[in-house]
Amino acid sequence: MDLSMNMTLGEIIRLPCFSQMQGQFVRSCGGDWLREKEGLTLLTLQQQNPTWFCEDVYFGLNRLREISRIRDQYVFQLSSGAGLIYLPADEKRNATFALLAAGGGYGAVCTLLESLPVAARLNELGIDCFCLNYRTATKESFLHGLMPRPLEDMASALRFLDENRNRFGIQIENYIAGGFSAGGHLCAMWGTPHKGARSYGLPNPKALLLAYPLISLENLQGPMASVLCTGLLGENAKSEAITSYSANRHVDAAYPPVYLCLSEDDTTVPAKDAKDMETALAAANVRCRVERVSCGGHGFGLGTATPARGWVERTIHFMEEK
Repeated sequence: MDLSMNMTLGEIIRLPCFSQMQGQFVRSCGGDWLREKEGLTLLTLQQQNPTWFCEDVYFGLNRLREISRIRDQYVFQLSSGAGLIYLPADEKRNATFALLAAGGGYGAVCTLLESLPVAARLNELGIDCFCLNYRTATKESFLHGLMPRPLEDMASALRFLDENRNRFGIQIENYIAGGFSAGGHLCAMWGTPHKGARSYGLPNPKALLLAYPLISLENLQGPMASVLCTGLLGENAKSEAITSYSANRHVDAAYPPVYLCLSEDDTTVPAKDAKDMETALAAANVRCRVERVSCGGHGFGLGTATPARGWVERTIHFMEEK
């Protein structure tokens, strides 16, 4: 059976070409999100959540199917417990590779919906990609906190890639870090001096690609603020810890250049997050570009059905500007 748009998610995840992807399409420590929806097709999944454009999801799946036919191994388990999915470009035209982290409120990593479609587009641009399935919240996290485990997973991924640089044909100083929503928060924190790459003795990314990112824990309001802060920092989280994991508070002159794309009708992440980050980057004289589109909601991923269409290409052009 080959991949088609009419297949259900259950049929898709059971295709032999995706045998390595068990638990990797949508990683969650608190349940199996994908299996709960396996009776849905990509179109009915989009009807449930309009930001998950079915053709973008299919585009990412089809690219992974192509890679499965030419590579014996494309999923790697890291020593930290995280997973890493390798999508190399057919024709590598850029020495820079991308390390991508999907979102999911730190309760899941929605690689299927966000990282895979963007990786497929980056492959078309000649850029190798690795999709990171970092660790997410558990019941224990709400007592003692999840952080800094996802950051440790970023470090584990880069160390693994450095150890295998000849196998993958890369140099770890040549990478961009791209994140979506909670994954955007993870990547934004990865640029900071006290929690990010530099604190692990690793090179900063050449640029940060941030799509509708959570930036600050200080702007959250209502039940979401309590759930997210408790899950990330534990039941006794103090204001100092919340500030410590608010990326805009820790931008310095060595922070990587940033391309940030978001929709003005996003009701999930406060609009103040992007404004605070833009202010902090300007104050530190860090090169940045913030792209605000009129609509698209939260979680649009590649965004080809929204006014953000082409934002991935614009990110790469920004990264290559002098």
